[in-house]
Amino acid sequence: MEQTKPVWGIMAAAILAVAGAGVVGGYLKARAPALPQVATRPPVVLDQGWSPELREAFYFTPQGSRLLPLAFLKAVEQPEGEGLFLDPQYIARFGFLPADGPSPLNPDGLPIGFAADPRRDGPFGADFGLTCAACHTGEIRAGSARIRIDGGAALADYQTFMTRLTTAFARTLVDPTRFARFSERVGGDPATVRTELQATVSRLQKLETAAKTAVPYGRGRLDAFGHILNAVAADALGEPANLGSPDAPVSYPFLWTTPAQRFVQWNGVAGNPIGRNLGEVLGVFGRTDLAGGRPDAFASAALIENLRLLEDWAAILKPPPWPERQLGAVDRAKAAEGEVLFKANCAGCHGGPDYRLTDAAETEGGRQWLAVTMVPQSVVGTDPRMLDNFRSRIARSGPLAPLFGGAPQVPAGGILLATVSNVVENDLRARNITGDARKAYYGWRFAPGAQKPLAGWSGTPAYKAGPLAGVWATGPFLHNGSVPTVYDLLSPQEERPARFHVGSSRYDAAKLGFISDPAALPEAERDALTVFDTTLPGNSNAGHAFPGPGAQALSPDQRRAVIEYLKILEGPDVRVR
Repeated sequence: MEQTKPVWGIMAAAILAVAGAGVVGGYLKARAPALPQVATRPPVVLDQGWSPELREAFYFTPQGSRLLPLAFLKAVEQPEGEGLFLDPQYIARFGFLPADGPSPLNPDGLPIGFAADPRRDGPFGADFGLTCAACHTGEIRAGSARIRIDGGAALADYQTFMTRLTTAFARTLVDPTRFARFSERVGGDPATVRTELQATVSRLQKLETAAKTAVPYGRGRLDAFGHILNAVAADALGEPANLGSPDAPVSYPFLWTTPAQRFVQWNGVAGNPIGRNLGEVLGVFGRTDLAGGRPDAFASAALIENLRLLEDWAAILKPPPWPERQLGAVDRAKAAEGEVLFKANCAGCHGGPDYRLTDAAETEGGRQWLAVTMVPQSVVGTDPRMLDNFRSRIARSGPLAPLFGGAPQVPAGGILLATVSNVVENDLRARNITGDARKAYYGWRFAPGAQKPLAGWSGTPAYKAGPLAGVWATGPFLHNGSVPTVYDLLSPQEERPARFHVGSSRYDAAKLGFISDPAALPEAERDALTVFDTTLPGNSNAGHAFPGPGAQALSPDQRRAVIEYLKILEGPDVRVR
């Protein structure tokens, strides 16, 4: 834990410096979920290498996401009544996790992943935005215990959250009684409040329209690339024709070992950490200025220094250890059988002790990374929509045409790459960060002339098969969340459930995953469930069949053996060599 102390000190200094400067379908809902009861007992925190201070920093350090004034979020009422939108029980209905309590970084007690931007350039002070913790912090329930999974996958329902938030503000704008209460809570001149409220409603409605999909995401999924490309290629570029439907939602990848991985996203398009993290912020309200097509003036609201710090913190994060006290003891004899099966059937793509590393010649100073396997989609057979959407999306280049040799239409991903590259470079230049310090922001990737085309941009369409240490805590499974448990994933496709319920955090320790049968849940928790239908576009649960075509499937006992081994599978040494 000594590692966390200097990182925390750097984070605090960075924040102070910045402050001084200035939907249904695939998921079928019979009715709106009842308000869940928010637990008051503190969660069980597993040893993942973070101190309490570092966990708080990850949860609440702003990244540059700026959706609307925080004072407005604190004052707005629920669209269905007079209760405040930020009431913990109301927020919990969307799957966001309550804070463990107010803290120096979160004095308002906002939910995990909700943060106040320190810059105050408007009449109502700090803006509210999201951090990566909103989507990359999970919880598991076992009996009366809540087990926190830092860096895990959330079960948040982003689309429903944004729809209800938009409705709440829109009703406040048109209802005089609601507006009077809202304005009094916010304070200040009511006319100024109304002007800013009108702008807020317009922005939210625009975002909601761009986020609509024929098959809503439901719990625990988001089409991050679809939202990022809309934010950059359509909104920031001023080309509404570039809007595309963000209809390829995927599960949130877990964060442990990510700083050491060659690729992180499911489609393998991000090779350096600062570009990956900036892209994430651009997709969640990190406003971008493309300066009329002048690359040397590209800018965004992203806090680049904080994005670098997030990568430092993720480098410390370890896979969650199996909590035997809450979830039961591991059958060590069966785990030994599972280890043999894992090496024969899984390690070829996912790796395992000892983990494969990249060629030292590929990166600065001979540093080596986890050699993550990119498996062709034609081989793994899983749903292709996420790959197809990104690779086939074409956008008008508009004022950026000179960057592409005057071409009027280019791959939308190319616009994203140009934007991210120039925003980062302009920020580093403005802060006079050069030499080795600049290389460190890029994670020491790559040696001059050594960078190869990333898997997601060209070549054979492929999905990432990353390391599986801690995967037990990250369901549902496959890149699109179409399989509820590891046991189902190890089963033949015809045995996997075609429809299952999502939304419960109660854990099935026998199958490794969340309980998806409403009959096995307390009646009070059933209203929060949604139904995942694997027959709908983008939701296929096909592929990832083992031991492979033509081979005999793993027996039920063999599947249980692999499950026991996954509970204790060791992660790689995440320190780059």
